[in-house]
Amino acid sequence: SASTHVAHARAIAQTAELEGGIQAFYLGTLLAILGGAGFIVVRQVLIRRELDDQAKKMGERIRAGNASAEDYFEMGSILLRKKVFTQAVRNLQAAEENWDGDEQDLALVHNALGFGYSNTDKIDDAIVEFKKSVALQPGYVTAWNNLGEAYEKKKELKEAIKCYEESLVLSPNNPTASERLEEITLRLRRRGQLD
Repeated sequence: SASTHVAHARAIAQTAELEGGIQAFYLGTLLAILGGAGFIVVRQVLIRRELDDQAKKMGERIRAGNASAEDYFEMGSILLRKKVFTQAVRNLQAAEENWDGDEQDLALVHNALGFGYSNTDKIDDAIVEFKKSVALQPGYVTAWNNLGEAYEKKKELKEAIKCYEESLVLSPNNPTASERLEEITLRLRRRGQLD
């Protein structure tokens, strides 16, 4: 019958519209994801290029022999961001050896040096540097967090707890210290090792 064919044709048209809408939604979502990924890739390439340019300029100054402790520190910091940890450590050691600036600023050098050591699996050396950093600048929250992380890597969890607690005294809303402290406390409670 004609009315059945018309109803059938309408149903097919409605299904086609629905499928077209779903396909458009999926296509739009895919394009949004690809656009976001493209933005991230381009941004990373630009950051990398900027770091390379900074490293080149700083390297030229260092090779020319007229580099200050601050130049070595800047070069070490750039290399840390580029994840070239061994070279970063060398530059940060030179910054420490030649430091003639403010003691409080030297805490930044020790923290960066500790971070470099930590990423080259020299945890004992990292702990020494982080301790020097917090001794020079007791309110240095990042150094306390890094010291706590180093103690965690050594499985010295009670020492890590002390560091994260100190970090939270200095910065009560510190998410890193809060999360790490909560995780360690939970782990030690499960093992029955927490007082």
